[in-house]
Amino acid sequence: MMQHAHAPVHAAAAPPCPPHGQNRISPNNRFTPVCDHADQEVGTTASRRTRRGDFLRAATWAITQRLHPKAGDTTLRVARDLAARLNTDGHVAYCRDTMWRRLGISRRTLERHIAVLRELGLLVWAVHGTRTNTRPAGSGEWAGTATIYAAVVPRAWDDALGHRVNGHGYHARHIGFTERGRQLAITDARRRTHPTRRRDTPSCKTNHLRPTVEMRGKKNNTSAPRGARPRPRHEIPELYQASPGQAAHAVSVAAWVRPRVPWTQGESLRRLAFALRPWIATGLSAADIAADLSVWRVPRRPASPASVIMSRWSETASQDQPTAASDDREDTACAVPPNAAFLAAMDAIRARHTPLSPPAEPQPDPPGFVIRDRILASLAQADRARRARTAEQCLTFAEWEALCDAKERAPW
Repeated sequence: MMQHAHAPVHAAAAPPCPPHGQNRISPNNRFTPVCDHADQEVGTTASRRTRRGDFLRAATWAITQRLHPKAGDTTLRVARDLAARLNTDGHVAYCRDTMWRRLGISRRTLERHIAVLRELGLLVWAVHGTRTNTRPAGSGEWAGTATIYAAVVPRAWDDALGHRVNGHGYHARHIGFTERGRQLAITDARRRTHPTRRRDTPSCKTNHLRPTVEMRGKKNNTSAPRGARPRPRHEIPELYQASPGQAAHAVSVAAWVRPRVPWTQGESLRRLAFALRPWIATGLSAADIAADLSVWRVPRRPASPASVIMSRWSETASQDQPTAASDDREDTACAVPPNAAFLAAMDAIRARHTPLSPPAEPQPDPPGFVIRDRILASLAQADRARRARTAEQCLTFAEWEALCDAKERAPW
């Protein structure tokens, strides 16, 4: 028997455990999943914060490269659902009880794929949810604390795509590209700008019969046949026809009416002026038209306010025509004139009601650009006040998510 036959076998020394905040790299320079929960926090992760597009591209890359043995199509579906609900800070509420029903998977499957995304360095905990009741004691209601995840991308993805990153951890920033990364970014941008179009096979195309033309002489072009039907022209009804001066006056009236009638504010100024031309032709002032439109029973935000006004005018005109025809057929000789006592009573009523309702003086119409500037200033002020709200001022989490999505257009 050889001397070293019973010598103890020395086990290979395990690689040293990296400090918190650094992903473990295997000896063959391949990414190793982050399995320690202590490295899956915002303050200890080695991945950097990201936005929706980079999060989805990094998730697709990690799954196609098979960096995790349990990652698959369901993992990508979970990542897309989370990316659709990301706010401007890159945070998203877990919402486990509704998410697994929406995706059509079991709750355990959802938890397993969320853990896979955390181990891939694509998700980290921003807030740990608890079952502690946040409602006042004695209210009879219960509401726990939601789990908030932050979308991140691992350093391995930045290295694979040639990204230059400044800093380390969650607050690291993408500041540029290497030479190889620049070529990859240009190729990816061209692919996303000009997607490949699917071409049908020749058997799927149909060759329609084309009409033959009669060649006259040696020219290779022919004129249209004499019996061709002319192109239909859109004729404006007589009620809506107006001269340039009348059209400009109608626009000024519409500019005065639109801010004072809420349900007309969704219509453009020229379309509203076109719909109001018959009303202006009857001699009504802008104040009278606004008063009439304000008492109409219409939806709060109709799809086409101009169509509502035009249809109401057509209904009014159709109701007035039979009345006028019936009045012409009546025999005016049979009517009895009012006596002196009736006339005296009417004069007394008019004299008593005249001081209570004096005639309104016509107000000068301000220019259209003044009204436009006022409306734009009020809308901008309302938008600034809405964007300046904080999480404490929002009544529900859905309202806070909607506010964060509205801020997504602004840069960080």
